[in-house]
Amino acid sequence: MSGLGSIFNIASSALSVHKYDIQVTSNNIANIDTPGYSRQTAVLQASSPGKSNNLIMGSGVEIDAVTSASDRFIENRLQDQKTSFSFYQEQNTYVENIEQIFSSSSDSDASSLLSKFWNSWQDVSNNPAGPSERIVLSDNSALLSESFNRLDSDMDNLVEDLNGSLATGVEAVNVLSRDIAGLNQEIMEAEGGGGTANTLRDSRNAKVGELSEYMNVTSFETEEGALTLMAGNGVDLVRGNSSFDLEMKNDQVLLSGSGSQQWDITESIDSGKIGGWLDMRDNVVTGYQKDLDAVAEALIWQVNSQHSQGTGLENFGSVSGTYAVTDTGVSLSTDAGLSYQDEIVDGDFQLWVDDGISAPTPYTIPIHVDATDIDPSTGTPFADTTLESLADYINSGVVGPPSIPGITGIVADVSDENLKITAGTGYSFAFSDDTSNVLAALGINTFFAGDTAGDMKLNETVGSDGSFIAAGFLDGSGTRAQGDNNNAIAIADLQFTSMDIGDSEGMVGSLETTAENYYSTLLGSIGTTAAGISMNKETGEEMVRQLTDMRDSFSAVSLDEEMVNLMTSQSAYAAAAKLITTADEMLNTLLNMK
Repeated sequence: MSGLGSIFNIASSALSVHKYDIQVTSNNIANIDTPGYSRQTAVLQASSPGKSNNLIMGSGVEIDAVTSASDRFIENRLQDQKTSFSFYQEQNTYVENIEQIFSSSSDSDASSLLSKFWNSWQDVSNNPAGPSERIVLSDNSALLSESFNRLDSDMDNLVEDLNGSLATGVEAVNVLSRDIAGLNQEIMEAEGGGGTANTLRDSRNAKVGELSEYMNVTSFETEEGALTLMAGNGVDLVRGNSSFDLEMKNDQVLLSGSGSQQWDITESIDSGKIGGWLDMRDNVVTGYQKDLDAVAEALIWQVNSQHSQGTGLENFGSVSGTYAVTDTGVSLSTDAGLSYQDEIVDGDFQLWVDDGISAPTPYTIPIHVDATDIDPSTGTPFADTTLESLADYINSGVVGPPSIPGITGIVADVSDENLKITAGTGYSFAFSDDTSNVLAALGINTFFAGDTAGDMKLNETVGSDGSFIAAGFLDGSGTRAQGDNNNAIAIADLQFTSMDIGDSEGMVGSLETTAENYYSTLLGSIGTTAAGISMNKETGEEMVRQLTDMRDSFSAVSLDEEMVNLMTSQSAYAAAAKLITTADEMLNTLLNMK
């Protein structure tokens, strides 16, 4: 009977094992289209043999394990490549937006308006007293300023959009981190008794893959089966069944630790969607904004410094500087907070006062900024010129040589942190021969206001009255020659005058060139950057495809293979059932013999 009992036991175990094998195969077939699912295999082994009639006899079959076809090396390479691809994919989206913002496909783009601006100055030089030429110049200058304003605003909007994407991405990482920590707990519980939670592991791998699309992470598995995830700087993102949230604060990505501790991991996120957004926001978009500001700043100064040397068709009755100081009592060239304070040098300018009766009277207004010129009355260096001392000198003439009496009919005021000069009734005034650059630095007798692309605009004085466009120069007697176009020519020639533009913080960098050439170089740099990002995106996409194919060839479910396994298991199951029938017939035969 022991022999027949053994047969029944072997057949019974075979039925159970092959039924389980069919169940594993069925699960594979059911998940043939499930993303991230790894093919499972029931590993069968012979049961421990037993002794019967002094013979070692087999005792059937049993399930040793259910394995998952997953190659950790391929999975890690695929994860890393997805992270890299996501970086360039997001960058490609935003650099295309930058290309669209700077598109030069219309007559209203900055490049075209720059050409119109210079041509308008040439037209004024051809007819310096012509009102229509001055109106066109004023209109084209306003359009150029608005174009720079619009470019800066569009780039600001892009930064805001990037910040929104970063906030959304950070929250997505937090959700995925919590899910992974939860799966860690489930896996540890499921495998604590010696089992293998293959489906849970597949789910966790899928979550890790999703998270790695947002940022670069490293991972390792503990003996308990939990996966530890670390951010680029080695700080834990997931540890066991605990996760640690990210937070966007002051444009930085902070990783929370135990208690109230936080780490700034912004610099260590150099891949994934979040890495792409950070690099685009902090380097690419910001870099091109700085280049755009550099063009505007250089152009404004170049035109203003020349314009301030000339005169319009009439004198001023009142003029206010467009650049305010932060402190009226400190040196104009160092601490006053002027946008162009570094341009101010030792020198002077001529202030011509006209009473409408006699010839204009010239007054030389000295500017001291390097503390080397000696005051002959004291034998000590002159104090640096401040806004207050400049106004005092114009009002009383008591500060610095040559000592002059107060200028009759002229009052200087600094109540609003900028210089305002006002003529009394019957008086007017004009400027010439500024060797100190102080007039342009203070925004007096200038053409533009502002110092960046965002705040560039036409000076209200010339914008409201084109007669103040300084197309000519005062002569040695303080009068203007009819038809004088020398300053208009000088400004028009600035189109071909090189200057130092930009710095190392921009994408283009520092160049000695013209404003138009620098802007053209900026456009070329955007195109080059976009092409490089697009190429990297395409390369990354191909690498992801190849690694995905490699992973699928090892881990994915093959319907043909599963059908063969199903038929094999079905045949084995049927054979085991037949074995039971045969054993039963043997038992009946044995019983009938009695």
